[in-house]
Amino acid sequence: MDRGHAPDPRLLQIAATFSELGAWRQDCGVAGVLHACGTSYQILRAPPDSLHTLADCWALMQDADRDSVIAAQARCESQGLAYALDLRLKQRATVPLWVRVQAEPVLDEQGRVTATQGVFRDISAAKLAEASLQESEMRFRALIEGVERVSVQGYDSQRRVIFWNKASERLYGFSAEEAIGQKLEDLIIPPEMRELVIAGTQQWLQSGVVSVPAEELVLRHKNGSPVPVFSSHSMQRSGSGEALLYCVDVDLSERVQAEAVRHQLELRLREAQKLEALGTMAGGIAHDFNNVLGAILANVSLASALLAEDHPARQPLRLISRGGERARSMVQKMLAFSRHAPHSLEVIPLAEQVKDNLALLQASLPPRVSLRIVEADESLRVEADASELQQVLFNLCTNAWQALPAQGGKIEVGLRACHLPEDRPELDLPAGDYAHLFVRDDGSGISEETRARIFEPFFTTKPVEQGTGLGLSVVHGIVRSHRGAVALESQLGAGSCFSVYLPSYTGAAVQAPSPGPQAHGPAALPAQIAVRPQVLYVDDDEVMRLTVEGLLRRAGYRVLLCASVDEALASLAAYGQDIAVVVSDYNMPGRDGLGLAKAMQSSHPQLPLFLSTGYVSEHLQQQVQAMGLARLIKKEHLLDELVPSITQLLAGGNAPRSW
Repeated sequence: MDRGHAPDPRLLQIAATFSELGAWRQDCGVAGVLHACGTSYQILRAPPDSLHTLADCWALMQDADRDSVIAAQARCESQGLAYALDLRLKQRATVPLWVRVQAEPVLDEQGRVTATQGVFRDISAAKLAEASLQESEMRFRALIEGVERVSVQGYDSQRRVIFWNKASERLYGFSAEEAIGQKLEDLIIPPEMRELVIAGTQQWLQSGVVSVPAEELVLRHKNGSPVPVFSSHSMQRSGSGEALLYCVDVDLSERVQAEAVRHQLELRLREAQKLEALGTMAGGIAHDFNNVLGAILANVSLASALLAEDHPARQPLRLISRGGERARSMVQKMLAFSRHAPHSLEVIPLAEQVKDNLALLQASLPPRVSLRIVEADESLRVEADASELQQVLFNLCTNAWQALPAQGGKIEVGLRACHLPEDRPELDLPAGDYAHLFVRDDGSGISEETRARIFEPFFTTKPVEQGTGLGLSVVHGIVRSHRGAVALESQLGAGSCFSVYLPSYTGAAVQAPSPGPQAHGPAALPAQIAVRPQVLYVDDDEVMRLTVEGLLRRAGYRVLLCASVDEALASLAAYGQDIAVVVSDYNMPGRDGLGLAKAMQSSHPQLPLFLSTGYVSEHLQQQVQAMGLARLIKKEHLLDELVPSITQLLAGGNAPRSW
């Protein structure tokens, strides 16, 4: 605009018309009059010609705001202080009405205030937007603070914490007061990630772009423990343009723990399946091996009986017999592992059983080994096979003894009641009350690799000829067959502790059956039997048939041999009136020994039948009892039990049915 000319009044009118500001001026003093433009009236929602002084303007304001603007105007007139205030109008509307007043003094040449001038501005829309923004921010903060498992942190361009929600406090252990102002890498970043995080965040903050996708990370708790999270990142700009980094971390601790438990359960399932397969194989081997053992031991006995006491062959035969007996013991261990060996269940006071067994074991330990009971709950009772529990305790204590160093050590045995909760999946036991038997040593400990195979049959870390690898597998088989579990805790150099959990007794006692005949070797026929009885022996194994034939003939019996059930039934049809007793193998091709028993119940119901087998299962026991068979004999005991049982039966007594 040309400085030499006065502004065109029309232009000033146009500017005033289109301006959003309401200009005003008021002279000082009692006679001071307010000059306000039309826009001022519109902004203040004032009737025309109603504003004569600023007091008329202040009367339109809410009472809470009026005193502050009157005081500010007084200071402006008396002290020449400019002011700016946001005020609320009294007039009711759908939204609150806000006015911003800005004023400054008008000074004369001597610097005295002669008037004040200023503007009114309608800021209702801005205030509404500000309130909405504040409400939105409050809702956002409440949302972020209220999410329990989602940690949100904010960092400035120097990686200093500017925001730290409650979930961050719980997840990382630092309170907001501790975290605010600290650097990211000094709080939750593990040392091995520190340099990478610093370089990465610097690049993000400089470029304003996050170049790494969301990913799973393992960060650090205040106490130093690892914190698994799923972490995502976002870049924002502050009002001043500063780049800000926000991290959103989802706590994965429960998922990681669940995956670890699942992994352990999968390992245990595979281990259980492997042990089950090994058990099935061991049971099958034991069956076939018992057939061989029965033939070997019986023929050794027969051969020894034919030789003079001073015959040089007797010593080799004794060695063969000793080896066979050792093999028989190993078969029993294999059966115990495979759970094919039946139980003689009875209610046992467990503390008394443990004390008696340890008294027997104590005598076999060297003086440098200390064996003691550290606690024993006298009230605990379990339903179990006493001899098998003795084997469990002996095997665990022997294993502990062998783990001790050469200079000796201590073995502690304890018995306590416990209640297993449902959150012990590693034991694979239902929740309930259990007897907890533990054997603890201070020996060399067991490595993780060895623990993974500790219950496998034939696995041993001992030198050749010093262990069979069956001791702990037998423990596992016996305990599982008693509906219990075995657990191991060990640390290299700090010893081991084996824990056995057995269900506490709550029901009626099951009495152990009486023992079978203990006679050994062939027995002579009773004097009252005048005619040599005939025995029908059925077995698909030719060696066993010939062995049993020799055994029975030497005892004075006539023998008729058959290789199958069909052949036996044909012989019964032809010679049944001359046969006194039938002895049959259980496991044969085609029809088995129980098939023969069922056929005889129809054709020869009064004829007694003995059944022999390589191993005796509980199911087979139940079938034999239900059919009322005379006796069930283990193949490896055939030499000791067959002739005495037949002789007792024919002498008029009942052959015992225990096995």
